[in-house]
Amino acid sequence: MTGYYTMKYLPTILVCTLVLILSVINTGVLPKTDVPSADKIVHTIMYFAITIILMLNQTSYLQKRITRRQLHFAFLFSVGFGTLMEVIQHFLPWRSGSVYDFIANTLGVVLAIIIFAIFTKKQRT
Repeated sequence: MTGYYTMKYLPTILVCTLVLILSVINTGVLPKTDVPSADKIVHTIMYFAITIILMLNQTSYLQKRITRRQLHFAFLFSVGFGTLMEVIQHFLPWRSGSVYDFIANTLGVVLAIIIFAIFTKKQRT
């Protein structure tokens, strides 16, 4: 049964692993951008992706909608993961945890849930 869940949630595991790697690398080697608040946009997109993929992994083709329990799990997991990444960054000398990053992470989660809810509601009608 463990293999089933590993395969079912493999996309979520891979995206979370990518976000973990991007969260702990030294960003001093990355090119700078002139886009204001570009890092907050990236945070929002990353956590939007985690949440959407997790919710898609939780629903089946036959189910066509997400249950309230699955929705709560997706929210808590994604916000919890974002919180953990910010705490980890706080202890890395080349990174820094930020409340604004946490807000951007949470915004991505909330946007994903809203868009997913709108999309699945339209599919049900």
